[in-house]
Amino acid sequence: MKLTSVYFSATYTTRKVVEYISGKLSNEVTTYDITNDTSDDEVLLSENDLLVVGIPVYAGRVPSMAVNRIRRFKGKRTPAVALAIYGNRDYDDALLELSDILSDNGFKVISAAAFIAQHSIFPKVGAGRPDASDYKLMDEFADETLHILRQEDKNLLPIHIRGNRPYKIPGSIPIYPSATKTCKECGKCVSLCPVGAIPASNPRMVDEEKCIKCGRCIVVCPSHSRGFKGFKYMLASLKFNQAFKARKEPDFFLARY
Repeated sequence: MKLTSVYFSATYTTRKVVEYISGKLSNEVTTYDITNDTSDDEVLLSENDLLVVGIPVYAGRVPSMAVNRIRRFKGKRTPAVALAIYGNRDYDDALLELSDILSDNGFKVISAAAFIAQHSIFPKVGAGRPDASDYKLMDEFADETLHILRQEDKNLLPIHIRGNRPYKIPGSIPIYPSATKTCKECGKCVSLCPVGAIPASNPRMVDEEKCIKCGRCIVVCPSHSRGFKGFKYMLASLKFNQAFKARKEPDFFLARY
């Protein structure tokens, strides 16, 4: 089966999960990284293809700028796998929202899962995730998905994914990444920011109106000059780290016949 994998991955962890699961499902994979991709070209898939889509969870939702980038993929009762990667707090309505987006675009969601990764704003939460236990569960999830795909009877019962409609209204934390004096103004963060929030004329700054706090500028900085800092961030970190230090485990949702 030809597999198309699609991911929005600011800090590259969602990419890692999508690539791993996609590799378990097929040897023939075409990949679309939509993190910086603003193309309007439609990608059409047939009922004999398979789509795997992964997104990070931002404030319990699919990243808003990723929604239209996902919508350009069109199916024709094409089986699809939905993946949400979250930082050990909660994935809230994000996985359900992603499944709804895919269903609206002609895909038949046969399996969905929420996996845990290191939090992009508060990295002590979910540190080291996904770990060996997570990858073992990814293997199990891929095996269950393959089992569904191999069934001759294609009359799937509706898949029930945890979440609510209407989706939650995302909140916002008023903290933003900034650069230290070690910034060499190389421009790498400027070119790789998914929303163009870092001005080329002054790469040490950030446009707070555009910034989505995804952490992309932090992980791509070659001089490790960018990060979340300040007294407000320190207080938020202490509260968040205490509230969400307990380990969460992945959730699976599988279609049945």
